[in-house]
Amino acid sequence: MLLSTYWAFPHIGGVWTYVKIMRSRLEEMGHQVDIMAQHPELDRFYVMNGSWSIDKKSLLKQAEKAVAHEYELRRVKLTPWMLWRETEKRAFERACRLMDLKQYDLIHTQDIISTYAMRKVKPEAVPLVATIHGCLAAEWVANREIQARSRLEQDYLELEEFFGAMSPDRLILPSRWLGGRLSAFGIAHPHTHFIPYGLDQQKFGSLLLQDAKESLAPREREKTIIACPARLVAIKGQATLLEAMSRLVQKRRDVLCWLIGDGVMRDDLERQVERLGLRDHVMLLGKRSDVPKLLAASDIVVLPSLQDNLPFSIMEAQSLGKPVVASRVGGIVEMIDEGRNGLLAVPGDAADLYEKLLWLTVDKALRERQAKEARLHALTFWNDRMMLDQTCQVYEEALEGRKAPAQRIGFADRLVQRQRRLARTSEAPAMPPFATLQGTIKESATGSGMAGANVHLLDLSGVVLRSGTSNDEGVFRFDNPQYGNYELSFGTAARGLHTRKIAVTAGTPMMIDITL
Repeated sequence: MLLSTYWAFPHIGGVWTYVKIMRSRLEEMGHQVDIMAQHPELDRFYVMNGSWSIDKKSLLKQAEKAVAHEYELRRVKLTPWMLWRETEKRAFERACRLMDLKQYDLIHTQDIISTYAMRKVKPEAVPLVATIHGCLAAEWVANREIQARSRLEQDYLELEEFFGAMSPDRLILPSRWLGGRLSAFGIAHPHTHFIPYGLDQQKFGSLLLQDAKESLAPREREKTIIACPARLVAIKGQATLLEAMSRLVQKRRDVLCWLIGDGVMRDDLERQVERLGLRDHVMLLGKRSDVPKLLAASDIVVLPSLQDNLPFSIMEAQSLGKPVVASRVGGIVEMIDEGRNGLLAVPGDAADLYEKLLWLTVDKALRERQAKEARLHALTFWNDRMMLDQTCQVYEEALEGRKAPAQRIGFADRLVQRQRRLARTSEAPAMPPFATLQGTIKESATGSGMAGANVHLLDLSGVVLRSGTSNDEGVFRFDNPQYGNYELSFGTAARGLHTRKIAVTAGTPMMIDITL
């Protein structure tokens, strides 16, 4: 079978964790499993065992020409952001067409982009199952990036969500919350299955038998450690956590917060740590391969997300017997029994988060009771074998049952309808303002420009919009990015990719200097 995603694999995150678990357990059962994804360098799509790979550059040229022609015929004037996003999705679809999909008995996709693409290109006889791990359209609202998008662009995101989630023969959702969130976009798949994630509880049980704090430095062992394992992106809410920590250290000087993970918000968070005087109480640990061991060494796990589905970090914390303080959002409310195995805080409310953290840091007996209940909860609900059994039942249904419901009107034609509807209102679409983005990548040792560095511009949902290479002077340039926040990914094969958050706010050319 084929596990497929648009996202770059491998990476640190819940989707990759899920796919690794599924592959491992399916292979234990004797199945042959391939993983098709975008390469971490963002320059190609590939099958991870090394048997197949295709460069994106030629695909993107063909795709952009085809997209522009298709929408020109329909008289839809795409904004640059829509054109670039459609081009990237169409390039992924073309890559899928070039694979030998007939060799698979079943395809299991992991996001709306890969699901919609596979539905269009797969052999009719091969069933398609999709696990949707979140709602991208809702994330645009939660991180407030939706404010930078026009009404037509907002409709575009909603249609993208609808067609992606309605395309598989069987739809798997990890939480009831996600089902409700998707229903807001008219998504009511007739073959929807709710299957929570699972973890290898035996593995986490063995970590419980070790004294994880023994490996820490003496000054860390003496403190109450609050661990926050999450990508450093706005939607994960670390900025709120730091505001809460600034209040907490005024009451408790013996607390230490670990931010575990990396992302485009790192520079912003480092500056916030300095501004709040938290250097002795907050450590940014970056990407780590030993996250479970770090959680085992902590006393409290916190996840202050503005929106989340069913975070693996909370499952890992509960599997390690750690009380959790998390935001009262999304599927998190299905994971935490308030006051019993953790506490829930108002999302984005630093004062409320501070109160919950203070309560647990002061009351050791409460921490111990919640820790015990958290472990019991994990043993009952977060079992990977139970997840696998239920997923295999869905596979059997897909192999034997009806195919996905056909949509009478396709994505592009539906977008035409939305544009015409807007044209009759005061919200008629206008071309948004945009700028020119130019930068120089320099060698840290010499300060000279670095030629041949790869540079990618991504929107904050993680979709690659533009890709390029620095010239002999280290200069790169992207024309026409619209106003809003973006992620700039840059680097070389030898040095890996690095990321930076950038904000496009003015019509004049933006100049960025990067030292690598």
